[in-house]
Amino acid sequence: MKKSEPILANNQGGFTLIEIIAVLVILGLLSAFAVPKYMNTQNQARIKSARAAIAETKYRLSSTYAQYLLANNGSAPDNINALCNFINDTSILPKNGNGNVLMGNEYAVNLKNNGTITVTAVQGVAVSGVTGTWTMP
Repeated sequence: MKKSEPILANNQGGFTLIEIIAVLVILGLLSAFAVPKYMNTQNQARIKSARAAIAETKYRLSSTYAQYLLANNGSAPDNINALCNFINDTSILPKNGNGNVLMGNEYAVNLKNNGTITVTAVQGVAVSGVTGTWTMP
């Protein structure tokens, strides 16, 4: 009895070196365009999120203004300092209308007593140029 020998195919399938290089070039080009676009998309998302934090701060100021009017028979506060001192809750607005507005760890929001609202970071990543202004009605 003869031992059977393994049958080897003469025409084995596979990719050629040229095909592999072509795929790598295509992947390189895609990543060269996709990665910067992705990074820009992340930055734009942070800026939009920072604008939402400014809107939340404006809402807090407007809501406190309405509470102030109701509590004082319709007379308006003199300035933002009086408004923030009226609410007297630093988890909502900073004391004297000047300082950080607490919004968890996601945002670093600062309020100045002239009504300027600035967001300096979103989820620990710095953002710049995102400001807003609230003025008393």
